[in-house]
Amino acid sequence: MNFARFIRYLLLALVGIALVAWILLRQSFPRQEQATALAGLQSEATLRYDAWQRPYVEAAGLADALRVQGWLHATHRLWQMEMLRRAGRGRLAEMLGADLLETDKQLWRAGVPQLAGRLESHASPATLAAVDAYLEGVNAGIAGLRLLPPEFLLLGQARPSWQRRDVFALGALMAHQSANNLDNELLRLALAGVLEVDEMAAFLTDDSGRYEYPFVLDAGSDSVALGEVLDAVALTDPGVNPLMPRLGFGSNGWVVGAGKSTSGLPLFAFDSHDELGLPNLFYEVHLFFGDNRQLRGWSVPGMPGVINGYNENIAWGFTNIGDTQDVFVETRSEQDPLLFRFGNTWRRARVETVDIPVRGGATERLEIVHTHNGPLVSETPALSLAWTVHRMPAPSLDSMLDFNLAGNWDEFNVALDAFPAPTLNATYADRHGTIGFRTAGVLPQRGRGQGLMPQDGSSPAAVWQGLVPPSAMPRRNNPPAGFLAAANSRVNPAGQGPLVSADNAAPYRIARIQQVLGKAESLSLEDMRVLQIDWTDGQAQLLLPTLLAALPASKEPLLEAGIELLTQWLEEPVAARGSAAALLFQSWYVALSEEVFAQRLGELYPRLLRRAYLLNHALDHLLLHAPESPWWRGQRAGIIAAALHRAMTRIADEQGPEPGAWRLDRQQHVRLRHSLGAVSPVLASLLDAGDAPWGGSVSTVGRARYSYASPFAVNSGATVRVVAEMGAVPSVQAVIPGGQSGHFLSEHYLDQYPHWLAGRLLPLASLPSSLDREAQRFLPASKAILRQ
Repeated sequence: MNFARFIRYLLLALVGIALVAWILLRQSFPRQEQATALAGLQSEATLRYDAWQRPYVEAAGLADALRVQGWLHATHRLWQMEMLRRAGRGRLAEMLGADLLETDKQLWRAGVPQLAGRLESHASPATLAAVDAYLEGVNAGIAGLRLLPPEFLLLGQARPSWQRRDVFALGALMAHQSANNLDNELLRLALAGVLEVDEMAAFLTDDSGRYEYPFVLDAGSDSVALGEVLDAVALTDPGVNPLMPRLGFGSNGWVVGAGKSTSGLPLFAFDSHDELGLPNLFYEVHLFFGDNRQLRGWSVPGMPGVINGYNENIAWGFTNIGDTQDVFVETRSEQDPLLFRFGNTWRRARVETVDIPVRGGATERLEIVHTHNGPLVSETPALSLAWTVHRMPAPSLDSMLDFNLAGNWDEFNVALDAFPAPTLNATYADRHGTIGFRTAGVLPQRGRGQGLMPQDGSSPAAVWQGLVPPSAMPRRNNPPAGFLAAANSRVNPAGQGPLVSADNAAPYRIARIQQVLGKAESLSLEDMRVLQIDWTDGQAQLLLPTLLAALPASKEPLLEAGIELLTQWLEEPVAARGSAAALLFQSWYVALSEEVFAQRLGELYPRLLRRAYLLNHALDHLLLHAPESPWWRGQRAGIIAAALHRAMTRIADEQGPEPGAWRLDRQQHVRLRHSLGAVSPVLASLLDAGDAPWGGSVSTVGRARYSYASPFAVNSGATVRVVAEMGAVPSVQAVIPGGQSGHFLSEHYLDQYPHWLAGRLLPLASLPSSLDREAQRFLPASKAILRQ
């Protein structure tokens, strides 16, 4: 056989293989049937999709609606569900291999799978009935798939079967990922090992201006050991480990009263911030059931009901805020490794043994030591983790469906008074004219400190003294200003109510939101949409005058051009896609961080770059409030000038020597990544959405967050944007980055993404009957059999 003929045969074989693979992949698409039998269904239900495959379900009762929701989740997002439940149960290595073993261990040490078991055991009969109905739909949806989704085929995974524990595992994972600042505390402890007290002050400030450095401890270990602990803990962070599924969130949320609205109706706006990826964190669903009841919004695949959303009476959205975890430095007996000092006595720890399955059939045994403060997350040094849910006698998720179905502000508050974790801020509006804000969840009563720094676990005065009762949590409704807002910033002034968190987002987003809402006499739904994508950079507005004033005179043409560019931009500092000044400011900030921190911190500096909140607080504090700090080494002006020179040189190397021709979006891009895209470039080309030019910054309301380790590679932003006008029939518009489908070949995998990039919102139907779409019917299994 000559070479040419061999090549032809090879190409034909490859085409044949590709064709077979394509047919198999198409077989993994969900079937579109006119009628589907659904086990457990009590009465016939119907499903209509809109043009974006957003589902509208009509059912006789809530249980049947949840059955169809479970079917929808399994049909369209099964891979996402699989990743989430395995993370919540500490079983990622069983599917993905030994590389995920340490991730599983960290989840077990933190107590995530154990919390899932407690949530299940303390669930009420009503909650269990709702979960069981949902699971009937999930397992029916799985059974109805001709082939499993491509990710299952790639990994050779069997058809899964969902159980109660899987649902509660997602609740436990959400509580852990939103618990706030474990890694910040550990990083501060590592920093304390290499820095002097006056240097540590920069990393212990919060936005109240208070300090905690008198309580800095020496963990009895060097920063190298703590760095290894930090790296292990970071494995449970989706921003660091691409195979760790996403279930935590930040967010903006605000509500406007009827008196400040152009329509005379309350306005609701919400955009949840999270690691961007595919499929999107949320699956939109609209349930209509019973006597004109509705439950609509953005659900997490694997959990019944919705996290953020609305019903026929109220709308709500959650933003992350509370610090519910603290680290304690434990004193271990040299004679007995299970004895830990507490005051003048020694307390014996409890040992929990866990067998973690690993792909291929092996198991790894893990021993978890539980001290009087909590489980050890590190043996050397001995560091324990206190978490509010570990202290609660009977944590449960019973309140979730209660707030989903609440009809007014009072009912909403009663439901959230029973919400265990995570600790969140809720913004609220209803059709009766009430707007409100409250903090939900459980907080610790700290004996010492503000949760910024690990404390002495052997000191009775330093450990937790109890839990903050729900009645003490901040809340407010119908303020004279006519609006309420939240953006992960400090909730209440010092001394006024419990400390919700000292590790808050910098106040730039909340300041801009309050500025816009407070200045306007009246606001429309369109104003809400525009504010959600506002790229006014409050950080630049605050810092640039200080930065520019510190610069010595320069006759270097490039620097002079840059200074002129920034000075003009300061009049209206919008981080637009085409802005040269926005690019320069952000580049200057990154370079300044290097000039100030990199050499002094050594191996800890890359770990600081992963913690944007901590770096922002430290550097902003040094610029605005600490001109004599030792971090400036007596050369503040020179360091600031050197950083500007470094930034401009880098940009010039990328975009040429003319600053006026620079653009932010030539370097700043947003990409939606699939978890398996990190495994192989081939998979990334199939599963990821490619880089899209982008604007904004970590400090803008329209958030564009990136790791300072990879500047301008935006990996976090709004996973949903929604605005609503709360009339007798709510008028709602929303969009997600990506689409409803989790199948990469589906037309609905990315169909909303262009609208998200353009800042557009997509109107939602008020009723299923308004959709000009054929209905898919769901029949009780017994009736379906009789009709055959």
